[in-house]
Amino acid sequence: MKQFVMILLIYLMLPGYLIAQNIPGAFGISEIRWELDYQIFLKMTNDSGYNYDVRQLFHIPKHETGFETDYVYYPVNLGPEYINGVRYHGDSLGKASGYKTLWSALHEAVGGGWVHFTNCLLYALETGQLSLTAPLMQRIRTKWKPKPFTDSYLRTRKWKYYTPVRQKEAAKEYKLRTERNELGDLTSIPETFIELMLNTSERDYRKLAEKGEKNRAAKIDLVKLMMGSNFLGEVQINYIRSAVLRAVKNYSASKLPSVVIFDEFDAAAVMTLVPEGYQIDAVVFKNSSELTESEKKARTSKMIGIIAGINDYNQNSFIKRLDSYYQKQGIP
Repeated sequence: MKQFVMILLIYLMLPGYLIAQNIPGAFGISEIRWELDYQIFLKMTNDSGYNYDVRQLFHIPKHETGFETDYVYYPVNLGPEYINGVRYHGDSLGKASGYKTLWSALHEAVGGGWVHFTNCLLYALETGQLSLTAPLMQRIRTKWKPKPFTDSYLRTRKWKYYTPVRQKEAAKEYKLRTERNELGDLTSIPETFIELMLNTSERDYRKLAEKGEKNRAAKIDLVKLMMGSNFLGEVQINYIRSAVLRAVKNYSASKLPSVVIFDEFDAAAVMTLVPEGYQIDAVVFKNSSELTESEKKARTSKMIGIIAGINDYNQNSFIKRLDSYYQKQGIP
């Protein structure tokens, strides 16, 4: 049974699972240039143009092979094919019920692997479709106390919500999990997100919203959500699932294309997240005029190979997670 379900889930990650539809406003790339002043210029087929500061973009370091997390996360946008698949599949879903974990509930809704799970949650938090302080995320106030006190009660009794919303609560929970070697899903979250959460005071966290820095706030909230995921009830899981599904189905096609820098090749690549993982859509080289066409093709091929290797690494980690999940559920 377990093998059949695992094969089915992997199949659902493949392009054949998705129904190709056009997203209004999703235009292709007609031109990409590396300018002299640390700028990447991107022109779309609808004549819109974008400039990116190379120094502000995400950099993939040379020889990225040793990974410290279970999954490799890159900040790239969801691709049209994946979004349309979620839209098509989401319309056929009924109300969620019986899910014991946030991951199982979301996977049925948005498909893909762990990187899709992470990106969809992050986007839902960034757009405000998902809020850790929503009414359904608030804990019911009661004087009831378990006898004897349980570990979960002692850890969460002062939380107003089902996740550690306050910065001090989050830092305390993270420290406890680290000491007990109970990081769990946090090992799959980018280390930079965790560092951001630990190094941000409550005052500075509130200022993020005032300054409109939604992406930074969303990264912190994602860490908090993962720390509270074991304490979620069915009501909270249903709320999060609905919020994420709504956010992805309404994904803005006007978002700036995602550009990352490959330091090893002095190259900038436009990337998206498709059903099977990351995908390179366009490439430009810093010293393009000094390279022959064969050299460009060779470098591009190596870059595509690196991304393919990362997708394989992520998928293998995903399969291991599935296997561990079914072992815990007692599924043979």
